[in-house]
Amino acid sequence: MWTNKKYMANKYIDTSILDKAMHFAIDAHANTERRGKGFPYSIHLMEAVEIAATITSDQEILAATALHDTIEDTDVSLEQLREEFGDRIAALVEAESDKFANGFSERDSWTDRKKAGLVRLANSPYDAKVVAMGDKLSNMRAIARDYERIGDELWKIFHAPNGKSDHEWRYRGLAVALFDLAGTPAYREFITLLEKTFGQKDYGTPEKIDINDYIRSGEGFNAESYNHKGGRTMIKLYSESVSPEMPLRELRTAMNVFRMGLLTPMPGRFVTDGKRFGCEFSRVVDKKSFARAISENPDSMKRYAAEFARMCKQLHSTVCNPAVFPSAADMSCKAVENAEIFTDDEKKKVLDFVKSVPTATTCLHGDLHIGNILDSSFGNLWIDLADFSYGNPLFDFGMMYLVCRCNPDDLTKKLYHIDNEAMLRFWKLFACEYFGADTPEKFAEVENKLRPFAALKMLYFRIKGYDNFIRESLLG
Repeated sequence: MWTNKKYMANKYIDTSILDKAMHFAIDAHANTERRGKGFPYSIHLMEAVEIAATITSDQEILAATALHDTIEDTDVSLEQLREEFGDRIAALVEAESDKFANGFSERDSWTDRKKAGLVRLANSPYDAKVVAMGDKLSNMRAIARDYERIGDELWKIFHAPNGKSDHEWRYRGLAVALFDLAGTPAYREFITLLEKTFGQKDYGTPEKIDINDYIRSGEGFNAESYNHKGGRTMIKLYSESVSPEMPLRELRTAMNVFRMGLLTPMPGRFVTDGKRFGCEFSRVVDKKSFARAISENPDSMKRYAAEFARMCKQLHSTVCNPAVFPSAADMSCKAVENAEIFTDDEKKKVLDFVKSVPTATTCLHGDLHIGNILDSSFGNLWIDLADFSYGNPLFDFGMMYLVCRCNPDDLTKKLYHIDNEAMLRFWKLFACEYFGADTPEKFAEVENKLRPFAALKMLYFRIKGYDNFIRESLLG
């Protein structure tokens, strides 16, 4: 066999442990078929390794992925694996196996074994979850393909006593157990296929959490954020005065944005600490909001202004589904109709203005500012999506104008970690990048155009104390 590394076409890496594991696993599964597929079982193993490799390059994790079914589906014992591949690989395989979950075995019922396996997996370390993701996404791909082809006949080839409902329960449980991987493309694909096969999940009764399991990490205008002490999740708890409908709406909206393929942390559970209601999301560990990044490195402001403009242009060129998301114009009209500062004639004038804005079906963030976008190794991620909508981008920039030009200095410092002078510098840099406002005259023109949209945002968010600004901006 040709092994001279000097003449290899691809970059050399040491794959000896993975190669050994692949050979071992293929031998162990030799002459066995992937259930109901008509092809060798080893195809599944190779696919599982390929999936895990999209998350990590750790050769021992990849080796464990290749070996993940040996102790369940062959005569290989855990002791043999430990002797051949060492303690770490054996432990990773063991963690992924239902056979060892809390002492359960093949003698126990399918439901009990799977339930114990979900508990075990949820409490397993991150590396073991990578192994599990390789296996489970490969399985989910096969289920989605076969279900599309043969429908409910598919469930007859499995051992689950209640067919499709049992499998839905299990795979939704796997989505929860593997939530630590929610930032990965593999997890995104898993959720997409899960919903394609079993339908979209809605959120019902909030789950009670113990706030002592979390560390406070920040605050916004009407909510606080907390990171879980032992995991890769975070929660956003709204103030006690905020209705539970607000976090519920945010979760549903964020999930719809996630389904669109826009980069955002994966939504998790609807939660409560007993007094406040909130949302759970996958935690992006190595992240900073653009606001925080600028405050820590003022010299980066120009770069972040250009990047924020690029992200906004990308968002505002993405077509939104009006059947799924609300209209920003309609939301503004409702805010005007509920406003107490206008007479009926004034309301009509303002409503006529809103209805005169050119229509569009492009995506809008709804709460657009530099605190609601994260810089991370996954890329830039949009957060705080409760007011995601569609319409003319001018509605989005009303919020930007409000944040950059109307807030008192102490509020700007509290929410964005910079003062109003720095915020104005950012706003001018951004306006130059997005609107081409590269002269004082062009900048003034942009500001005059956006003032009424800032006033509409003040009405929508019920921001008090700006009655004069609102009336002057909208009524002239």
